[in-house]
Amino acid sequence: MNYKKIVSDILDAIGGRSNVESATHCVTRLRLVLKENNYDQDKLEEIEGTKGVFFNKGQLQIVFGTGTVDRVYEEFVKDSPKDDLASTDAVKAKAPQNWKDKLFEFFKAFSDIFVTLIPAIVGSAMLLGIRAIFMTTGVFGLEGSLADQYKWAADIASFLNMISTGLSFLPVFVAYSATKRFGGNPVFGIILGLMLVHPDLGNRFEYVQGTLDNVEFWDFFGYQVPQVAFQGGIFPAILSSLFMAKFEKFVSKHTPQMLTFIVVPAITILVSALALFLVFGPLGDMVAVAIGTAADFLYVKAGLLGAGLFAALLQPLVITGTHHLIGSIEAQLIAQTGFNYIQPLWAVSIMSQGGAALGMFFLAKKGSKRREITVSSFIPTLVGVSEPAIFAVNLKDSIIPFLMGVVGAFSGGVYMKLLDVKALGFGLTGIPGVTIVNPPTMIHYVIGCALATLIPILLLVVYNKVKGVKGAEI
Repeated sequence: MNYKKIVSDILDAIGGRSNVESATHCVTRLRLVLKENNYDQDKLEEIEGTKGVFFNKGQLQIVFGTGTVDRVYEEFVKDSPKDDLASTDAVKAKAPQNWKDKLFEFFKAFSDIFVTLIPAIVGSAMLLGIRAIFMTTGVFGLEGSLADQYKWAADIASFLNMISTGLSFLPVFVAYSATKRFGGNPVFGIILGLMLVHPDLGNRFEYVQGTLDNVEFWDFFGYQVPQVAFQGGIFPAILSSLFMAKFEKFVSKHTPQMLTFIVVPAITILVSALALFLVFGPLGDMVAVAIGTAADFLYVKAGLLGAGLFAALLQPLVITGTHHLIGSIEAQLIAQTGFNYIQPLWAVSIMSQGGAALGMFFLAKKGSKRREITVSSFIPTLVGVSEPAIFAVNLKDSIIPFLMGVVGAFSGGVYMKLLDVKALGFGLTGIPGVTIVNPPTMIHYVIGCALATLIPILLLVVYNKVKGVKGAEI
């Protein structure tokens, strides 16, 4: 692939480099803020490697897919005379900031917090998955588990449980990452996170359920504060970290330079700790309960229908950018229950969009560029990336392929719920997602993903024969 020519073609289609205000990229898209939003979309869509072009939140976004976009971006900024051309913050600053954009950035912040944590979470979840093999009753035809039968298996299981400790102390990592994301000192974030899980404090789950014996209280000038931690406190960690990052800047600004080294850390930690236990801890609990109640209603109370709707709604959320909050819910589920039922729903929602793209492959003419695009857009869904399939194929000429993918996701969600498929972590879907699925349900995870992929293909073939699909036979 000639990246220099790709960049040259992009510049030609947007009016030259002089029309570029700033540029950055995400996992799949090159994002440009233009001085004048005059560009030739047809030319952009014909450029080698392009899988979709759309304008959103003041940015021209060109979908290239994972890996390719990194090379295109490197070439794009190589000869840039402006330092801010390669700045993510510059792109955000130049893009229009109406209330919708600010809301999007709020949701996006949740995604940013967890992106750096996913490798550790995934690694810990995989280790727990291996441990589950030793702990699950009936594996290899045994009456009990391997750990029940053999001491060596019990020792391995115990060791794996110990080294997968990342999930047990998840609030610490969240507080670190959140504080860093919001511009504070990440070491202060670690201190805040350790407060959330301090071993000398009581168990919050037991306290909320009323089963914690001998609860002690701090008396802050007549205000009684229970001495309980925030185990599983993902939202308290995020909210408190946001406050701490802003408060640290405030204190630093109003403290004499010669006293900064002493005063800023002490005041920041003290006030942030008070804010955690008095305000943001309880508030975070309320947010977690509200979101958890909604998710619980869809998946548990509403049964198969609710699980199907949950899966069906995930990719529409991807289009709007409001899907970033889901990762926080998944982290909360893992912290509270040890399992994540949303990961299989994510998997079928992504695979179904891949199936819709593959369906358009079968409807396209042999040897056409459309077939090349559909295949290259389907492949990323196998590793959990749906944007190329959505923007380059399923929404390109008609909404029908996308809707067929939504139906496939609904069907896959119903199957996952019916067979009680759950994961031990989050951040992986598609083929890699197999590694973090609860081992006893692994085969059903594979079947559910296959079902979600095949249904959109069949629906598109039938629909095309009955009414015709715009974009077919190209």
